[in-house]
Amino acid sequence: MTITPTGTGAYRLANPNQFVSMRGQLEDLQRQLATQKKSQTYAGLGMDRGTSLDLNDKLSTLDGFLTSIQRSDVNLKLMTTAVENFTKLAGETRADARPDSYVETSTGRTSPQVLAEEKFKQTLDLLNSQVNGRYLFSGRTSDVEPVVDYSLIMDGDATHAGLKQLISERKQADIGAGGMGRLVTGGAGTNATIAEEAAGLPYGFKLTGASSSTAAMTTAYNAGPPADIAVNVAAQPQPGDTLKFALTLPDGTTEEITLTARASGTTGDPAEGFVIGVDANATAANLRTAIGAALSREAKTSLSASSAQVAAKDFFAGSKSNPPLRVPGPPFDTATAAPAPGTAANTVIWYQGDDAAGSARATASVQVDQGQQVAAGARANEEAFRTGLAQFAIMAAETFPASDPNSKLAYGAMTERVRSTIGFPTGTQAPSEIIVELGSAQTAMAQAKERHTATKDYLSTTLAGVEDITKEEVAMQILALQTTLQASYQTTSMLQQLRLTNYL
Repeated sequence: MTITPTGTGAYRLANPNQFVSMRGQLEDLQRQLATQKKSQTYAGLGMDRGTSLDLNDKLSTLDGFLTSIQRSDVNLKLMTTAVENFTKLAGETRADARPDSYVETSTGRTSPQVLAEEKFKQTLDLLNSQVNGRYLFSGRTSDVEPVVDYSLIMDGDATHAGLKQLISERKQADIGAGGMGRLVTGGAGTNATIAEEAAGLPYGFKLTGASSSTAAMTTAYNAGPPADIAVNVAAQPQPGDTLKFALTLPDGTTEEITLTARASGTTGDPAEGFVIGVDANATAANLRTAIGAALSREAKTSLSASSAQVAAKDFFAGSKSNPPLRVPGPPFDTATAAPAPGTAANTVIWYQGDDAAGSARATASVQVDQGQQVAAGARANEEAFRTGLAQFAIMAAETFPASDPNSKLAYGAMTERVRSTIGFPTGTQAPSEIIVELGSAQTAMAQAKERHTATKDYLSTTLAGVEDITKEEVAMQILALQTTLQASYQTTSMLQQLRLTNYL
């Protein structure tokens, strides 16, 4: 009889499939030790696969929120920095814009004006800030550069009128062909009169009142329209007696002209007073001359500054869907129709970004949670920016030649208005409001980030309990399995060497 290792009555060798299974277990345990994961597939997790899928989905959603928050936080920080720099530039210009800073120069521009031009250019660069190809101050059209360049804004081109042209048109319309702010003077004998050119005229001075310090000169104000003032020299005034005329200007400011009676033989500024003549008729004639001189000077100074304010405000209020208002003409100095919108074909449109209705902040939103969006947009044409840009531009555009005797007064009128406006008075959006709103968005995102980070840590710990291994436990299993395999191999090897002679 032949005895075989697998024959009846012999010690049966270990099942080969058992070795394969144990070897597979060993390789799986070694993989777990290397990857720190229980399985490479969800199926390998058994009943825990549903939990793993759910936790991974939640973590993926959190990662999406955190990524959006991180990117938007960078944008908001850059936007806030830009607005803070703009605020600083505006503050410096306000400090520079002093009437006493006028100094005659060969160019007709003072040092504060030159500095304002540089600040204007810096602000345009700030408003054209971009990150990864996205313009931060263009609203919904983040792929469009929001602001055109300085030269085009100020000077336009062959077919488009720039700001300087619009200021010139408005000045002509306000000052008028007669040079007295669309007012006409007259009178005869002992009378002197001032009247508005026409009823409802949207340009020039508006008469709002008159007063006299003496009964020798009586005043009568007629509100019209058109408004007019009549002065009667009923008797000879005394030196030092005054007449006052109140005017309202196109930018809403008011001015008061004061004319003082002077004794015969004395000299003085013809725009500030009149000589008492030999009789009431002569005095009235001198008064009429003084009224004309005073209105002419006021037109070249305060009215000119007012015109620049109105033109700049209208220019920077313009956009692609709402072009800037312009004086109908030419001729402009006799215009009677109200300003009307220009067109994109003949007027520079300084702001090229999104100008749809609604809040500038709402033009960009960040999804920071399932039910929470944070508004984080901005536009270069927000009121605060328009206000600052207009004042920079006025300072940069105006000139005050040394040869003009009215330059100092005109400069004072300009700087007074610039200083007041760029201080962002009550009722005007201030840069600080934009900074606060952007800061609120950053705070909301920071809170969401903190919340998501805490939740992510908790979910990650829970997921680790489902998917991750315990290294010590797996190491013990590997050691036990290696011991079992080694014993099995040794036993099998001994049985394979067994022969009948050895057995006997």
